[in-house]
Amino acid sequence: MNFNFIKSKKFIITSLVLILIIGAIGFIFQKKPQTKYETVKVEKGDLEQTVDVTGNLKSAEELSLNFQSSGVISYVAVKEGEQIKKGQLIANLFLAEADAAVAQAQANLNQKLAGATTEQINSAQKQIDSAETALLNAETSATINLNAKYESALTSLEDFSIKINNAFIAVKDIQLKYFIGSSQEAIKFQNNLDLINNAQFKFNTALTLAKISKSQTDIDLAIDNVAEQLDVILTSLFFNREILDNEPYKSTVLETEKSSLDSQKTIISAAKITISGIKNEIVVAKSQNENNINTAKAALDLQKASYESLIAKPREVDIAYYEAVLAQAKANRNKSIIYAPISGEVSKVYKQKGELISSAEPMVQLLSPHFEIDVAVPETDVVKIKKEHLAIITFDALGTEMKFNGSVMSIEPASTNIQDVVYYRVKVGIEDTSNGLIKPGMTCNILIKTDARENVLFIPSRAVLTRASGEKYVRVLENNNLIEKNVDLGLKADDGLVEILNGLEEGEVIILKTL
Repeated sequence: MNFNFIKSKKFIITSLVLILIIGAIGFIFQKKPQTKYETVKVEKGDLEQTVDVTGNLKSAEELSLNFQSSGVISYVAVKEGEQIKKGQLIANLFLAEADAAVAQAQANLNQKLAGATTEQINSAQKQIDSAETALLNAETSATINLNAKYESALTSLEDFSIKINNAFIAVKDIQLKYFIGSSQEAIKFQNNLDLINNAQFKFNTALTLAKISKSQTDIDLAIDNVAEQLDVILTSLFFNREILDNEPYKSTVLETEKSSLDSQKTIISAAKITISGIKNEIVVAKSQNENNINTAKAALDLQKASYESLIAKPREVDIAYYEAVLAQAKANRNKSIIYAPISGEVSKVYKQKGELISSAEPMVQLLSPHFEIDVAVPETDVVKIKKEHLAIITFDALGTEMKFNGSVMSIEPASTNIQDVVYYRVKVGIEDTSNGLIKPGMTCNILIKTDARENVLFIPSRAVLTRASGEKYVRVLENNNLIEKNVDLGLKADDGLVEILNGLEEGEVIILKTL
């Protein structure tokens, strides 16, 4: 074998290896470090909200049962000494109004789910047609009303032209008879006459244009013009009348001629008041017409919106609203009904059918062989708890595998401070299926089920951030880019999870934190 060939081959291989190593090192040092995140995906499933508290078991000897609202008792289903079972009807108030509210809420929900009927759609269309007719009538009435105002104004303007001309003639007659010379009074009298003549010319020019065009704009200009010219004419009449009160005219001018000028002053002054009233009537008519038309337009828009809402496919949020209204109506009705929270014996019936009772008065006293638990619930959790909420109870002495069912029996309205923390006393009833295993005084753990959601979107609540404006948002990875999305939150559930009502879709990647 050729030694030089072998040596050359080794050199080439060594060189290639060195080149690859150097390239790899350069690639590693040139590669930019990528930001890493802790992420989680948006999931869909069932959520549950619970309150977890600890208490001690005690014997439940007697239990007072109250209505949660006041009213007149309609029905009493038990008698003293009677043995009753949990869930059995005890009594109820008159329910006609509450039943009607439930029925209405149920009907509204059913209607929303089913969509609008042909009859409802036709009725809504008729409402639109009626609103359109009302708008057309309002517009037509406005046009007729305003045209009538302007026609009347034009007639009044023609009358003003005659009155202005009469004033000019009265002054002109006196001027020709007494002020022909070049005296200072004659010049003043003539100047005032010229002002009247000039005012008459300006007004007649504006009036002629308005009579030819009959446009409302030209009539408005003529109204403004006559108001201005009447001021000029009245001032001129006033000054010329003063001249007649000075000698030698005071003695030479006939009283009838002086009275003629006084009459013209009165007529022109009255014309000023009339033209002001005409102008105001037109302004008021325009304002009323605009209000009537706007009201009709708003009514039409409302009917159109109602029609669109009627034929639109119901949104989930709308369905949820009607379901919530139905649930509230049922809850309000249930305040007027008492069911036995536990089995036991009726020891006392305080009220009978037809009597008035308040929520503070006991209806029935129930003697129970069962147990109950008094627990202290912090104020942050007590707002979630309602009477008759279900509870799962375990005992330290029996282990977590043995579970007992219970329910919330009462919530004390008064608070208790424990080490500067506000608590409320909650009483939980328990069904004893232990065959004597549980004893008064045992420590128990109570899990109260306060709310639940089925088949909803959810994420960890620590992924939700809050802006200064109060808006909630999350950070999402899309194509390795970080973007912010606003979200609407629903139920704050156990295990640090929160329901997402709007803003996200199942499977989206949400950033929890930057690593």
